[in-house]
Amino acid sequence: MMIGDAIIGFFSNFGVWGMLLAIYVIFLIDSMIFPALPDFFLLVIYSTNPSATWGIELLAMAVLASFSGNSLLYLITKRYSPPGFIKNLMKKYSKMLIIKDERILLVNRIAPVLPYTGAFIAIRNWDYKKSISYIVVGAAIKFGFLLILSGTFYDLFERGAAERATFTLIIVTITAGIIAAHLEKKRLETA
Repeated sequence: MMIGDAIIGFFSNFGVWGMLLAIYVIFLIDSMIFPALPDFFLLVIYSTNPSATWGIELLAMAVLASFSGNSLLYLITKRYSPPGFIKNLMKKYSKMLIIKDERILLVNRIAPVLPYTGAFIAIRNWDYKKSISYIVVGAAIKFGFLLILSGTFYDLFERGAAERATFTLIIVTITAGIIAAHLEKKRLETA
């Protein structure tokens, strides 16, 4: 979480636009480089101004970052193909998943078992438009749901209770993702 904290700390000096840019950078890092717990930072930044307008702006930025991060990684992988042994490992890994085509990108929002999805789209020669549609729709549904739920907490409870409920939501979301990924990993090991 330290990278996310540093990003928010840097961009927070630039007000609302800085926070929107911070969420963009966090989601970009998450989709291209390594998991950055974007759900956590999305809800933390939302809590600074829990309103419908702010939630919509953050959701738009999260979806845009998911789209651009995965698209950029796709283009980089297409242009600069990784070595053969890495491509073979990626192909072998993706063939062991429950769903072996682009639809795994929707499941990946719930059970994150496929890292570097933009690269997988390129290596597996999945249909880019279909793949990116799944990524965008999955991001909009998941992050929209989290923002609506958190907004509901702020509407129903006083700020302190709403923040605790949102924090619990973050923990439940991250834990559910870890458990689902762990179960899929165990399934892959026995397959």
